Amino acid sequence: MKNIVLVIFAVLAGVTIATAKPDVTVIKGSLVELRKSNAKMFVRWDYTNSTIEGKEVNAYLKERGDDWVRDYDAEITRAESNFKERLNDESGDVQAINDEASAEYTIVMKVKDFDYGITGLSVAIGFGAGDSHLSGTMEIYKKGQSEPIAVLDVDGVPGAGFGNEIRRVEAYRELAENLAKLIKKAK
Repeated sequence: MKNIVLVIFAVLAGVTIATAKPDVTVIKGSLVELRKSNAKMFVRWDYTNSTIEGKEVNAYLKERGDDWVRDYDAEITRAESNFKERLNDESGDVQAINDEASAEYTIVMKVKDFDYGITGLSVAIGFGAGDSHLSGTMEIYKKGQSEPIAVLDVDGVPGAGFGNEIRRVEAYRELAENLAKLIKKAK
């Protein structure tokens, strides 16, 4: 019986992976001008209309307790920093910098929702079950232009790990890896 359940699970996981759509896709414009450009990019995170698991951020944090409220800003700072570091590690095409005035491009990441996932599922099942997910829109602007060169749909970029902060950090890291791959493959 155990073997039958494992086989069924493996087949379902394979079908899910084979039919899954990409987590990040270009929905408008092109990233081609960034490929092999060594362009300096500033990253601005916009949480204006952001939610956590569909709830207003402060309400969600208060539900979870004082330690969540206290630690949230540090979690965000660590995740954003990890995004920049990973983009610089993974991309030979662009460089994320801290000085917006020196940047040739600005990435505006509009975070729509972050879902922390379920750690227990992640541990018990693995294979992406229970992962956190980041959703939103990424716009990339060339300095001096009001229209983005590209708009990307960020649809459920996963993050795994033990602990809520690391799950967010890993989702932002995965987002950077996705962006680096899209720039590398841009045509």
